[in-house]
Amino acid sequence: MFRLNFKYNLIIYFCILLMMSGCQNTTEKLIVENKISTKLSKKDKLTLRNEKFLKNKIFEKAEILEKSEILEKNEILEKSENLEKNENLEKSEIVISNKENLLNQKDNDVIFEFKNERLLHGRDNFKVIEKEKTKKALSAVYKMLKQNISSNNYSLNLKNSDKIQLENKYFHIKQDGLIYKNILAFLPLTGPYSNYGIKTRKALDLSVLYYGSNEIKILYFDTGKNIEEMDLRKLFDNISPNFIIGPLRREILLRIKPIAKSKSIPILTFSNDTSLRENNIWSLGFSPEEQVESVISCALSHGYENFGLVAPDNLYGRILTKASIDLISVSRKNKYDTILLSNDQINYKPKLFSILKRFLKYNENQAEHRRFDSILIGGSREFILEIAPLLAFFNVDSRHVKILGTEKFNLKEIRNEPSLEKAWFPVILSKNDKGFKLFWQETWGEDINYFSNAGFDSGVIGINYTNIKKDSTRTIKNILGPITGSTFQNGGYVKKPIHVMQIENLGKLTNIKKCNNFKN
Repeated sequence: MFRLNFKYNLIIYFCILLMMSGCQNTTEKLIVENKISTKLSKKDKLTLRNEKFLKNKIFEKAEILEKSEILEKNEILEKSENLEKNENLEKSEIVISNKENLLNQKDNDVIFEFKNERLLHGRDNFKVIEKEKTKKALSAVYKMLKQNISSNNYSLNLKNSDKIQLENKYFHIKQDGLIYKNILAFLPLTGPYSNYGIKTRKALDLSVLYYGSNEIKILYFDTGKNIEEMDLRKLFDNISPNFIIGPLRREILLRIKPIAKSKSIPILTFSNDTSLRENNIWSLGFSPEEQVESVISCALSHGYENFGLVAPDNLYGRILTKASIDLISVSRKNKYDTILLSNDQINYKPKLFSILKRFLKYNENQAEHRRFDSILIGGSREFILEIAPLLAFFNVDSRHVKILGTEKFNLKEIRNEPSLEKAWFPVILSKNDKGFKLFWQETWGEDINYFSNAGFDSGVIGINYTNIKKDSTRTIKNILGPITGSTFQNGGYVKKPIHVMQIENLGKLTNIKKCNNFKN
């Protein structure tokens, strides 16, 4: 009996030695992920723990074999072979179960699950596309920096007190003795109108990128801050700008205009106040007069004769109604009536209802409105959304009575207002913005609007004027904006591509082709 046990014990010990030597194999293993190969350390603590775990398993099985006296020699050998196979399986299971521990190692020591590679395929392509867009944007930025574009108002050394302390290093003479050709841009980079200012600035940057030179420099001045007239004069004296782009607001233009005129500096402003335009000052803004002229003229051309004019009792409302009356009164057969509503009247609903009923001559016994065949609503977004539903309440059906509006009607909330279906309103549709739209989106990752288009045109015109160095009345006359298609004419007048749009169901728009550029 002892000899039999001793024989079995020798076999078991021999198998144990074989397996221990297999665990201590010096062959270096490689784990591959994303084409990066790394060596596993021979002294890896995780591997040692795995070896101890396997040894304990083997000793447990050896004790079971010792107690089994009836097992035959071939059965024992077969079990030892199975143990060797199980050891390899257990090793792979342990490696997989300990993936989280491996993640704590060096960045390259990561196990890649190839079964998930298919799921990541689409994501990799998406990242490649995003990287390409990012490279294009960065490439544009790098080119811009080469054009000496100033980064922000700190180039003017503006302090928190809004006082300008100009230093020669910002307006220095180049080493070859030539002074920079400066374009001064007045834009609202902070404050309530900053979204328009930032959009315009991006457009100007692109214009310098593609049409500028190393001698041209755009300096941006933030009109979102209060600047005194003395500071403005110091700014002009130190910079000596060749050309001015902006501002957006009328009150800022009133302060810049006298200084620019005294130095014969041309201005391309985004203000919509047409009263300020004159020789050497062109207005790119969409003025109330231009908006009214387009829709009223369109209505007259379609045979509408009886007009109702509803507007707020303020300067804007009076401009709208006066411009409308001037157009309507051209023919004696045309009729009109006007109401200007104050804030108190709008906020006090019983009074507002009473005013509208008298104005519309509302009759409960009539199913349809009969006094006006066309009604103009002018004012802010809130004003329009307040008045339009009330007109519908008093039997003014927009499918039978033509509702006319301003560019404010192009807002999503107004276009989706059911009482304004079939209404007409004016927009400026740039002629050549399809390719520019794609270029803009790839560079900045956002959509274009009128300020991006007009800003780019302003930059190109300013650069050309600065390079030519001729009198503005000879160099800017009859110039065509490359993106907007606007034409710059005498007296500061800019002929814009104005179109009249009709609101359809769900806020969709159709073009009233007969009225495209009607005023031209």
